[in-house]
Amino acid sequence: MKFNPDEFKGEVIVQDGFFEFMEKIKKTNVKLPKAPEMLQSIGTENDIIQDGGKLTVIEGTEKATFKLDLRNGESISKKESTLMSAYDESIAKFSCLEGKAIYVSHSLVYVFGDRYYPLNMLTAMFVTGSDLVSKRISDDYKVIATNEKWGADTTANVEIAKQKRDFLEKYCYEDSILLIDGPFLAGDGLAYFKAIKKQFVDRKIIPIFIVKNSASRMIIDSIGSYRGKYNSDLHFVNETLGAGERTQFYKYTDNKDNTKVFCYLKFQKGSSPIRIETPTEIYKNFTSEVVSILDLVYYLIMVQGDYTNPQARPVAIAEKYARETLHLIDFNKLMRSATLTPTINEERGME
Repeated sequence: MKFNPDEFKGEVIVQDGFFEFMEKIKKTNVKLPKAPEMLQSIGTENDIIQDGGKLTVIEGTEKATFKLDLRNGESISKKESTLMSAYDESIAKFSCLEGKAIYVSHSLVYVFGDRYYPLNMLTAMFVTGSDLVSKRISDDYKVIATNEKWGADTTANVEIAKQKRDFLEKYCYEDSILLIDGPFLAGDGLAYFKAIKKQFVDRKIIPIFIVKNSASRMIIDSIGSYRGKYNSDLHFVNETLGAGERTQFYKYTDNKDNTKVFCYLKFQKGSSPIRIETPTEIYKNFTSEVVSILDLVYYLIMVQGDYTNPQARPVAIAEKYARETLHLIDFNKLMRSATLTPTINEERGME
């Protein structure tokens, strides 16, 4: 499927049965807090398991640095053949003693020429460990039971990863660049989401994951000469790189054979570096393209121009759509007639 800007119509897709599902919850007298906690994402990065993992320098020497080409990045962005998209999500949680309601806006923004084409999908779920509550609400797939190993948060994270994968598989166009906020190998939904890489290779979609905040120590713990000198990889990179430079690429494989390729780039003096990563299969199949896309990412960060929160502009726009479209449906209002008991932390706004 090729992208055609003349035929594209921006839209917000509401999950099938969304309002019917809300009615089912309401009819069970479920009451949730009036002010949901608004989150940009559920959970944290969950830095990769390092025990038994292997880090390999796959480009240049141990301390090699590379200058990023701003003009090349601009050139790529303005090519008629360049189709970019950017993904982010925004999430609201409602916590009660009987479970959690999760409301998600998945945001995908296409960039073609000098225009942005937004597409958003709104989804809802209720996670509970109670069979009684589950049966009272519905047999619908949106009511998700926890198990012996997983609590509500882990269960929700896995379900969101499934939604994210299905959304991207369905709505990403072939021969395109996909910028994604957050890490590739992280989170409770990794086992489900990582399989999307085959679809990306087959459809020539190059996913670039952009990680702004990280406590990772993969590099400094793996290279003996760095141990004890730096607090984190970001600290090491900040001391090593100049503005507009990047590190060489590293390949990381953990003890479960999850693998990725990554590097760090520094946007500006005084701003924290960011990590760029992609599945190893993508790097192997599209090495030259991935290297050039680093120039593009650098250019897009410069265009955004936020020194305190460096982000590629399309991702920043996808984030804004995610947050704004979450307000199109008053999820709180839909839930007010329910009578389940909110947790104390939820009542205090600390959940």
